[in-house]
Amino acid sequence: MRTTIDIEDDVLMAAKELARLQNVSAGHIVSKLVREALAGRQSQDRPGHSETRLVGGFRPFPARGVVATNEQVNNLRDQEGV
Repeated sequence: MRTTIDIEDDVLMAAKELARLQNVSAGHIVSKLVREALAGRQSQDRPGHSETRLVGGFRPFPARGVVATNEQVNNLRDQEGV
């Protein structure tokens, strides 16, 4: 179905980049992401695809079972002078 919607520039650029990487249309990517959001689930890697998904363009570190608090982060910033 063809329709017109307003999409913010940064979202459209990200959708186009995902489309380029997956060799599909931007419309396909947007439909897929909206469908997953409406269903309340996160996208899954393609079957047989072993690479970790990127989050915000970055590959996340593996979980170590410990949660860093804002207080810990702020203390580290103070120690490092950041």
